[in-house]
Amino acid sequence: MKKNKGGKAAATISIMAIIIMAAKVMGLLRETLVARLYGQGMESDMINTATQIPLLFFDMVLGVAILSTFVPIFNKYLEKDGKEKAMRFADNFTSIVGLIAIIAAVLGIIFAKQLVHVMVPGYADVPGKTEKTASLLRILFPSIVFTAWAYVAVGVLQSFGEFTVPSLISVVSNGVMIAYLIIFGNRLGLEGVAVSMLIAWALQLFVQIPYLIKFGCRYRFRLDFKDSGIKEAALIALPVLISSWVQPLCNVINMSFGSSLGDGAVSALNWANKIYIIMVGVFAYAITNFIFPKLSRLASSENGDEFAEMTRMSVGYIAAIIGIVCALFLALSRPIISVVFERGEFTAENTAITGTALFFYSFGMVGYAICEVLNKSFYALSDGRTPMMTSLIGIVVNFGMAALLVGGLKMGVGGLALASAVSSLTIAACLLFMINKRRRGVITAAFIVNLIKILICTAAAFAVAKAVDIFASGIGSGTIMTLVRLCICAAPAVLVYVGLAYIIGVNEIRTAAAKLRGIASK
Repeated sequence: MKKNKGGKAAATISIMAIIIMAAKVMGLLRETLVARLYGQGMESDMINTATQIPLLFFDMVLGVAILSTFVPIFNKYLEKDGKEKAMRFADNFTSIVGLIAIIAAVLGIIFAKQLVHVMVPGYADVPGKTEKTASLLRILFPSIVFTAWAYVAVGVLQSFGEFTVPSLISVVSNGVMIAYLIIFGNRLGLEGVAVSMLIAWALQLFVQIPYLIKFGCRYRFRLDFKDSGIKEAALIALPVLISSWVQPLCNVINMSFGSSLGDGAVSALNWANKIYIIMVGVFAYAITNFIFPKLSRLASSENGDEFAEMTRMSVGYIAAIIGIVCALFLALSRPIISVVFERGEFTAENTAITGTALFFYSFGMVGYAICEVLNKSFYALSDGRTPMMTSLIGIVVNFGMAALLVGGLKMGVGGLALASAVSSLTIAACLLFMINKRRRGVITAAFIVNLIKILICTAAAFAVAKAVDIFASGIGSGTIMTLVRLCICAAPAVLVYVGLAYIIGVNEIRTAAAKLRGIASK
């Protein structure tokens, strides 16, 4: 039975990873099309900023708090009180979240120009840049309402064991955007791009509705602030919200500093960060979305040993997977940017700037992934305070490092990216220490040794990829030849990473190898 459950779990995570990968690749294609149309300059800065601000608002006002407070409480009702009471809580939660999102959207529309002044003060130095960005922002702010409801729907479906459909919503929205950009291009201007983005975000909610109905979910408007479930959610919502501010506020810091570095700096940071988040997100989100409901049930049952084991296993696997990705991104950041973006209005000079940002972001990859896993572990324990405190530390570190590296050492976009990376690593270290205090056995001597082994393998893979790239750099230019160059450099690096990991005994690699041998022998 355990083997069957393990096989089913692995299959589910694999399917989710494939779907998320498809969604992320489509998201990258969307960004590539935008870069081809507008290059890396004033227009790309405006649409990137107008797109980011509503998402930042959503993340800071609701965001992670929806899933992190809703899922544990909804699952508790399902386990102890049955589906009817759970759905009453879901209806009430949906109504309250919708009301908050609508108020936030209205305020964002009213104060759009002021928000642009605060978030990207450097835009005021370019005539018309602030005003145009504000007009695009007014089109996009309603997206937070649809996104909020879509997040609640994701929580409901995942709690009923449906993981595929929630993973597909980004595929749908990115598909709409890609179709628009291919068919219309810049014929309807930046306003047309903004409207298509709003429609795409709305579809993330609507595609889930048939599946909610399939599980017997019928939304009924309720607005009861005195409901015990809402009170419980409110008690942990604030610390959860604050703990989720790291990425949004780090983006705000980067946008603010970057807006004074000239046209294209904000776009360079945004696109480098997108690629970085895509690669981390494919695996981190697949694992965390799958384990979170399980961690919530283990936390409710006070099964400390199993909780610690699942958390430790999740951190180990995500570190082993992201280790090789980190090595390749550090070694091949510029050719990666070239393959993805360098066409149309996006020049070789743009590639150099964005590649620099990607290189420095990549130092924080493993830290960011570990944070994703450990935040879910704390939320499953209904502990939002610990992630909140570590997040505040991370934000302070990010701001301080940005001031030092950009203001003092004049490192430009590279300094801003490195500041974010240092922040992620700091938070990951704090969370690892604190989760072990809550559940003894997460961090063991063997666990630390295993992480050190992964670090050694990452360094070896980086060295191999970089050495091969020195010889492969003269292979030729153009997208196809650069892609060939990437493959030539990546293949031996991956082989060295996996081979060395197996030889020195990285647990996750040896476990995967054993499973493959078992499959082959059947």
